[in-house]
This record gives sequence, structure tokens and C-alpha cells, in this order.
Amino acid sequence: MHKTTRTLTSMVVGALLAAAAVQAAPSGKASPLGLEIGVATCAAARQTLGQATEKPLGSDTWLETSATEQLYPDATKVAVRCSGGRVIAVQIEASKGGMGNQAARQAYTTLASKYKRVAGSPMPSVGDGYARFVAGGTVIEQSAPHLSFEFTITYFEKAFYDTLNASTEADRRRQETKKSSAL
Repeated sequence: MHKTTRTLTSMVVGALLAAAAVQAAPSGKASPLGLEIGVATCAAARQTLGQATEKPLGSDTWLETSATEQLYPDATKVAVRCSGGRVIAVQIEASKGGMGNQAARQAYTTLASKYKRVAGSPMPSVGDGYARFVAGGTVIEQSAPHLSFEFTITYFEKAFYDTLNASTEADRRRQETKKSSAL
């Protein structure tokens, strides 16, 4: 495939990916795949994903599929985390679209047009990219690591996001305390 055609195709696929990812429910929460974060049931997620592997995560459930053709163009993996029978997170991994991160940059543009950005910045052509958005009780993060061929968009229920951050911060403090006491 010619380089220009491949670049144009990546940009179009990135736009389709982002548009499919960005749906808002009447509550103002994000609804990727039509699954309103914090409201949709795990049964609805199973039906939406179709053929998916299911793994227990403590009392939560992790659903994952790489059969993403019908869910998102250029996605390599779509995963859903359920807790208490409700969808609390959706994660989409997709190709960056080649040199210049075309698909990741287009996804950022679409997310920024729908949601309020609270951290990070637009996806760069080169280097690490990160942005965080909010919508109602949903936190959306986009990450595009420099040395990766893929980018990730993750939709979290805010309470779950806050719990993850508190746990990460507690782990960081424990490590610092352990280091300083070893000196």
C-alpha cells in the first residue's frame, strides 16, 4: 500500500475509532460501546463483546476480546471490568496509525471535542502522549507511549478511578518509607 494511502487510511480509521468511543449517555457519563459506565450490566457487556474471555479479579470480572472488528476499527483489544454486576471500566487498545500517531491524535481531538480535559495535552507526533478527561461520573484517560505501536483509551467510573489512585499512592508511600528506613 502506498505511504500516502496508508497514512490517510490510518487517519480515517482513527477518526472512526474515536467517534465510536465517544458516546455520552443522558446522565452525562461516557458510554463507550453503548455501555454506560457505572450503569450498564456485565450481562450487557458480555452481549456487546460477543466472544470474550472472562477472568475473575477478586470479586470483579474482567472480560476481554481481540475480535474487535465490529467494535472498533483498528482496535487490537477491548476489555471491560465489572463489579457488582455493573460495568466500571472499559479499555480499548488500538494502533497509533503509523508514523506521527495519526490515529491517536485524531482520537484525542474527538475526545477533547466531547469531554472536558483536566490533565495532559494533545497527542504529540513523537514522544509520550497522555490526556485525562471527565464526563459526569466518568474519567477517561488516553495514553500513547512513545515506544509503542498502540494507544489506549480507558473509561473509568470515577469512584473506581479514585480507589485505584489511592491504592497506587499508598503503594508509592510504602516504597518510599521502605527506602528511607533502609538508609
